[in-house]
Amino acid sequence: MAKNSRVTVNFFAPSSPEMKAETSVAKTIIFLWFLLSYAIPTFIWLAGLADPNGLGESFITRARFLGFPLHYWLLAQGCTLGYLLLCKLYCVLWDMKITRLDKS
Repeated sequence: MAKNSRVTVNFFAPSSPEMKAETSVAKTIIFLWFLLSYAIPTFIWLAGLADPNGLGESFITRARFLGFPLHYWLLAQGCTLGYLLLCKLYCVLWDMKITRLDKS
């Protein structure tokens, strides 16, 4: 490679098939992470809007899972486990894409 040559990498306009494959996997994981990080807290908040006392109590705050209130478990341990599952999903999807690219 020449001294002054530059490599241009653009997440939104990948140039090679390998870059397209990796960005499609990354976009999928980022979308699922967004849902995990924002949809669960939003759902818990929306469920609590119907509380006539204004305290945000709902079926999610009254329910228990493994001894913890369900809303706490979903945000504390559930999102952490979800993140680990997203990491595993990234590896699986990337392996599938690489295998498909190698065959073509």
